[in-house]
Amino acid sequence: MVQVREVVKVFDGKEVLRHLNMSVERGTIYGLLGANGAGKSTTFKLISGLLQPNAGAIQFDGEEIQVQDRKFLKEMGILIETPVFYEHLSARENLEIHLAYTGCKSTAIDNSLQMVGLADTGKKPVSKFSLGMKQRLGLALALIGRPDVLLLDEPFNGLDPEGVRQVRCLLVDLALRRGCA
Repeated sequence: MVQVREVVKVFDGKEVLRHLNMSVERGTIYGLLGANGAGKSTTFKLISGLLQPNAGAIQFDGEEIQVQDRKFLKEMGILIETPVFYEHLSARENLEIHLAYTGCKSTAIDNSLQMVGLADTGKKPVSKFSLGMKQRLGLALALIGRPDVLLLDEPFNGLDPEGVRQVRCLLVDLALRRGCA
């Protein structure tokens, strides 16, 4: 699904990633481990096309990712760093807006909210959500388009131990049943 070959990324003259190579196969779960500042979030931003590498190439499903051509984004679910929402709106309303601006037509809102344990939030504004609930909503946002690849940067941030277990089970289920990487 994703091939990263000899990728180099430089910020302000400092090489953050040096000759990064990785391959992500369909239906597998990968984790990037490293200290703060090691380049994990940068790697996710490069794969999602939010940043362009200084050297090397990144392919998604056999095609090279071009920052200016974002058609591949419909196949990716992305949660990088802290998700941002319209705080005065409900979880459902935030997902509806996301679908509207991405041009996607989906009836998957209820399913996405159910998968992440937010089906019972009703009209409660996101401003009243805990950090863990906001993280779950970010995951629902990443899942709503039924992506082939999920790029999740610190997906367990703010979750309690039961929430971590639930999200882990969800990710394993998505990999096994749908072949999501």
